[in-house]
Amino acid sequence: MKRSKPTHTNGNHLLHIHKLHLGLYARVAGKLGISPSYVSLVANGVRSSEKVHEAILKEIARIHAAAK
Repeated sequence: MKRSKPTHTNGNHLLHIHKLHLGLYARVAGKLGISPSYVSLVANGVRSSEKVHEAILKEIARIHAAAK
């Protein structure tokens, strides 16, 4: 019996989600009018900003909702 090859393997799905994360800091920075490096510092715990932290989480949630 022949099996058809799946068109969307788990590996492909994970790569798709990963690609959606590219540019996350730049998107968040653009929305807030700040530097992407500052967003990175907040994401890595070097700096503290509740506003930036919430924006990062919101963007990640948006990415994961779009990936489903």
